[in-house]
Amino acid sequence: MPELIRQITDDFFPTLARWQDRRALWLAGGLGALGLEIFSVVYFQGIMHLNPCEYCVKVRLAMWMIFLGALFAAVRPRTLFFKLVGYVSTLAAAGWGLYLSAVLEDINLKTLHDPHWFAPCSFGRIKWPFGLRPDEWFPGHFMATGICGENSKWSFLGFSMTQWLVLVYVVMIAGLVMMLAADVYARIKASRAGKAA
Repeated sequence: MPELIRQITDDFFPTLARWQDRRALWLAGGLGALGLEIFSVVYFQGIMHLNPCEYCVKVRLAMWMIFLGALFAAVRPRTLFFKLVGYVSTLAAAGWGLYLSAVLEDINLKTLHDPHWFAPCSFGRIKWPFGLRPDEWFPGHFMATGICGENSKWSFLGFSMTQWLVLVYVVMIAGLVMMLAADVYARIKASRAGKAA
């Protein structure tokens, strides 16, 4: 453990670049996203009986997209193609999830401050990206049964559910950007070393 801490503090970017060439880092990130999605279904929906709205289920889909993107990168993490697809898909999904969470936080704030305000939620068929139909394939996870803003009173450590989601997505994006920067740094360093040799 002391050796690991020394590597991180002494050579942060080279250490991060080496780690992402292994499957473990990609799998840990992807499984973390999947774990958060499953937790939301089991705890919030199953135990607390908080019905997910249109935005909630889209945020869940973003977590699945992060999981699948990380899983793809973990197939061959040293290959540029797999890593690049992993970066693009996970960053796009995390950015989309952050956007949805911010919109939902805005809806929650308006609902809390104005009880007569009506949330712009879809009560019919949800418009999913790329023509996907996850609400038909996995209704337990992706069927919207609630109204936007109705779960705005839940909080943990003073933060609402949507505020936690915003924080989670910001941390994910920051982590992915650091990984990408470390990979670019390592490739530039390797390229310069190759030219010097």
